[in-house]
Amino acid sequence: MKTLWLLPLLLLLAACGGGKELKPGERMQVMATTVHLASLAMAIAGPDADVDMLAGEGTNPHEYEPTVADRRRLQSSHLLLVNGLELEPFDAGKLARDAKAALVDCSAGIPKDWLITDAGADHGHDHGHGHYNPHVWICTEGAIHQARAITDAFAKLDTANAAGYEKRFGELKQRLEALSAEYKPKVAALSKRKFVSNHDAFPYFAREFGLEQVGVVQRTPGHNPTMDERRVLERQLKAGGADAVFMEPGFDDAASRAIAEGSGLPLETLDPLGVGKPAPDALETTLRRNLETVLKTLGD
Repeated sequence: MKTLWLLPLLLLLAACGGGKELKPGERMQVMATTVHLASLAMAIAGPDADVDMLAGEGTNPHEYEPTVADRRRLQSSHLLLVNGLELEPFDAGKLARDAKAALVDCSAGIPKDWLITDAGADHGHDHGHGHYNPHVWICTEGAIHQARAITDAFAKLDTANAAGYEKRFGELKQRLEALSAEYKPKVAALSKRKFVSNHDAFPYFAREFGLEQVGVVQRTPGHNPTMDERRVLERQLKAGGADAVFMEPGFDDAASRAIAEGSGLPLETLDPLGVGKPAPDALETTLRRNLETVLKTLGD
């Protein structure tokens, strides 16, 4: 059992090689590649570390490439937090090495049997991802996995404040577990459960709360479907009997609107927290808002 417990930590440490040492009295500087990682890091850092986001607030994470200015800002960071699972389209390892920051792959310790295979991985579709769907944070279980990785990396580098990081992780974990326990029975009471999303961002969310994603509008994030892809989706809607179409902030919603109108389905927004301003409570707030949207849209 001890060996099994150590495995995620060993994987994390393997992903955290290199980087600057934290000098006595120095404040830890953390850079995150995405809104959700910056938000989780802020919740765990509290008053003990500074957290910033590499990309701009309105940047599509699937298409982001660090600018010269971004690389310059990274130079002062001790840690670079990445989602991993090939979400980042750039070479994060090289970026971290050039900046002499330790790279923290926040998905490295997630058990492979928990991950969901990307919908296009076995069918020749280019989703811009790897074998596994990378949107692990859009459910409470995945968010806890990534928060655990962030906490371990913080405590390893900044040992003087390790107890504070661990305490805040415990509080975050408790809040996320309570949110899941609150909404699971509410969603379970729904008679309608099937939806189409703008892109393949919600399989973990659907699995955790007993929903079924029966199709996606954009096979490649940020790119509207071709006519052939539209016809395939329309056939999926007829076969799968979707109950709603969900669009997303930061993406062109024209195709989602047209498909919802053509099929007579309600259209609302689910937020994968891909764009926006990071905040310590941003992920929790977004998950709760998404669940309220599901209840309002799919409820009788």
